[in-house]
Amino acid sequence: MKLFLQSIAISIGIHLLFFLGTYVAGIIRTMNYTPDFEAAGSLTSEVTFGTTYTSSPLLLPITFISVAVIAGALITLYRSKSTAY
Repeated sequence: MKLFLQSIAISIGIHLLFFLGTYVAGIIRTMNYTPDFEAAGSLTSEVTFGTTYTSSPLLLPITFISVAVIAGALITLYRSKSTAY
């Protein structure tokens, strides 16, 4: 049970680090953005419709479980190495 909770905690930490890093990078890019209207030329008043990229809703649970399994394997490997010496 302790290994399970440690694996889940590591997975949560890695996912939070990834999402917070992406969020902070977006904030920094937004704060430092200065538009260059002269280089844009004339802006058209047309609207273009298209598709946007959306990831699968299963992506987050799959990566969460995968990272937890890898973390559990690494913890087990670390424990077996430390008890061998």
